[in-house]
Amino acid sequence: MWDRCTSEPDYIPPVGDSAKQAGERLASLLTELANEEPENSNIIVVTHGGLITDFLVQTFTERELNVWHSDFIAMQNQLIPECSITTLIHDQGKCTIEAFASTVHLDSNDVKE
Repeated sequence: MWDRCTSEPDYIPPVGDSAKQAGERLASLLTELANEEPENSNIIVVTHGGLITDFLVQTFTERELNVWHSDFIAMQNQLIPECSITTLIHDQGKCTIEAFASTVHLDSNDVKE
C-alpha cells in the first residue's frame, strides 16, 4: 500500500490520507506556523520521512527536487534516513530547501565524550 500511495499521490488508502493530502496538510501547518511566529524565528517540526517527502513532492518542482537526488520522485520513499534533518527556509510565502535529509549530526566522529 505504501508503494501505491507513493506512485499514486491521489490514492486514498483505507485508513489515512493520500500522499497529496498529507503533503498539503503539512504545507498548511508550516505556513500557519510561519505566519504566527515572529520573522526570522526557528521552528522545529518532527515527523516521519514519508510525510516530509509527501510535502516536498507537493511543494517543489521535480527539477528543484532533483538537485538533492537525481531521481527524487522515483526514489522518494528511500531518501530520508531515520533521525535525518531537512531544513527549510520560509520567506515571504515561499519555501526553499536549505538542507535535505542531513545525517551529519549522527556522525560518531563528532560525538564528544
